[in-house]
Amino acid sequence: MIPRWWSGGISGACSQCIVAPFDLLETQMIFLRKDMTMVDYVKIAIKKHGFLSLYDGLSAQFLRQLSYTTLRFHLYQVGKRYVDEYNFLHKVCVASISGLVAGIVGIPCELVNTRMHVDRLLKVKYRRNYKNVFDGLHRIWRDEGFRALYTGGLCSFTRATIINIGQNAMYDQSKMMYTHYYAWNEDSKILHITSSLTAAVLCVPLVQPIEILKTMQMNRTTGYLTTTSEKITYMMRFGIRGLFRGIMPNLLRMIPQTIIMFLLYEQLRFQFGYYE
Repeated sequence: MIPRWWSGGISGACSQCIVAPFDLLETQMIFLRKDMTMVDYVKIAIKKHGFLSLYDGLSAQFLRQLSYTTLRFHLYQVGKRYVDEYNFLHKVCVASISGLVAGIVGIPCELVNTRMHVDRLLKVKYRRNYKNVFDGLHRIWRDEGFRALYTGGLCSFTRATIINIGQNAMYDQSKMMYTHYYAWNEDSKILHITSSLTAAVLCVPLVQPIEILKTMQMNRTTGYLTTTSEKITYMMRFGIRGLFRGIMPNLLRMIPQTIIMFLLYEQLRFQFGYYE
């Protein structure tokens, strides 16, 4: 059964609304100069800015899911029809191409989202104070030019490729393996949960160093981290742990987000999908 083209975007947007605070925490912990735990930082953030501050950038996340996630899921599903579905390398190639193409659409929203996340950490003179995603897109284009919408594009394209491989291709491969070894039915929720959990756990460590570089690149006009050497030094300020700074909130975001997204995606496929 083939899913409708909009299934991925709806599933991604619904799941993102639930895990949005962890997305913000991951980004902000990358920029923290002090070595503190996620729990300690959450207490400080809520006490200083209020609980709703954990949802900064939600409009950008929502629009990004409806555009970028819709496109990457649909392109991946279309591409799979022209390759051997039992060959993992074929699915990796399809996922890579669909992730790259979808990244063209998703980078501007991701840029606004990242900037809205770190705004409260910056000095007052460097704060952008975007009202929402549309205000952010308009002001970036007006003040910095169209090319600025793709700041950090190389890291974002790399991340989009890894995410699509780690989520879509790995999810399909996990489903195939679990169905073969445990004889689970294709519509089994246990199969969907286990496959999406496997995909998320494998995806996060691969994408985290790229996530850090992307975040710093997108905020290069904030008064520091303006050169490559400064970025590398800052990234490694806690030793090898610096490469995976923010991985805990990323795991807490990626695991439930991937599970919820694919559960909804499969249900939408069963309810609204079609046969050729």
